[in-house]
Amino acid sequence: MSDAFRYPLRQAVEPSALLIPQLIGCLMRDACVILFFLIHLQVFVSVPIKLNGGPVAGLGFVWAIGSILGLGLAFAKPFRTAGIGLAVFPFLGLCLWAYLSSTWTANPVDTLRASTFMTCSLIGCCAIAALLSWEEILARLTLSLGALMILSVVLAIAVPSIGQMTDILQGAWSGVWGEKQAMGMYAALLILASFALALFNRKYWPCLLLVPLSLVAIIGTTGKTAILMSFMGTAVFSVGWLIQKDLRVAIATLWTAVLVGSTITYGLTQGKEAVFRLLGRTPDFTGRTEVWREVEYVASKKPMTGYGFHAVWEDQTSVAGPYQWIADGTGFFPQNAHSSWLDVTLQLGLPGFVLLAACMATAWLATLFRLRHGGPGVLFGISALATLTMISFTESILVSSMDMPWMLVMLIAAKSMQELVFPAPILVPRPYPNRGNIQALHR
Repeated sequence: MSDAFRYPLRQAVEPSALLIPQLIGCLMRDACVILFFLIHLQVFVSVPIKLNGGPVAGLGFVWAIGSILGLGLAFAKPFRTAGIGLAVFPFLGLCLWAYLSSTWTANPVDTLRASTFMTCSLIGCCAIAALLSWEEILARLTLSLGALMILSVVLAIAVPSIGQMTDILQGAWSGVWGEKQAMGMYAALLILASFALALFNRKYWPCLLLVPLSLVAIIGTTGKTAILMSFMGTAVFSVGWLIQKDLRVAIATLWTAVLVGSTITYGLTQGKEAVFRLLGRTPDFTGRTEVWREVEYVASKKPMTGYGFHAVWEDQTSVAGPYQWIADGTGFFPQNAHSSWLDVTLQLGLPGFVLLAACMATAWLATLFRLRHGGPGVLFGISALATLTMISFTESILVSSMDMPWMLVMLIAAKSMQELVFPAPILVPRPYPNRGNIQALHR
């Protein structure tokens, strides 16, 4: 038997042997990414707490699994992951400063643990940016968010004792999460992810059914912040989509956006009382200004160092701790600063504030540079950044040890930087060789 005759026969056997390991590898990678997302959505912590009616011992291992997943994904492409990590160096600097704060914090073990979790989360984001395209990332993110949102709506309707809040704001939907704000925020992000994924390919059009489901979830939460997030995110998404069209349309849209944005800003500053009445809010942001005032005062006592990462709100028993000072000043027991920027200043001082500003600027600039030619993935990135930046001034969602909003900011920055610094496309291995061409060459 000649080699020319033997080669096609050999090709018929090899693809199956190669396809199975590749399929197993892809399934393992996708399972790790989805589990990484679910851990950052904190569903494995919130559900046991809701079922138990209070704290459950031993849930800390969930964050350890998330850290292992982040490091494990990095091993698939270590050099590309390291390169992306260096490209988003402000995030690395923030992690290092959080580690350094363990030298002056009152709880060095908690600070080191939380810093490690945040660093592993950043490594996992860089690894996902190196391994997956925007389409693949959004497909897995939409699957994770969509499954949880369906489950949350079912629980809120069928099992209200679990799916609705029972202590404060009774009747408001919270789903699998502990608070209605979380469900509303993730519903708004799911809307943006569904729109972006549908633009990639017609095969994803069924995911648009998640949009009305998310709107129902937002209405059920009775959260006005989530409604505002949805409107703003959709508006930014639409503007970005128009900018990606013809250059003349992009210029006209950009100027229109500047004009409308300036008008809205002027209206908010001059007619803020009417805006508050429309939103059903009070000028003190539902008591947040009291918390902000006390946090600012306590933070001013240690302006350059802060009190240590993850060492303020977790220590509620120490009489001399900063939490007691804040609680005494407000007259109640807040669970966070209700502002990401004040929270990071309280924990990491002025250097932490500057590093957070540099991180957000990196994410914004990288996304804006990719906006014109970045496709639907960048549309999701810039709209998600807009919504998260907006609520970061009234909610503590940034610079967290292992939470979805901060992870999403890091992922958007890492993926946008990967496309800027390492523009080579992420190719999917071809499982089958082109047999027709090979056989033609041997005839």
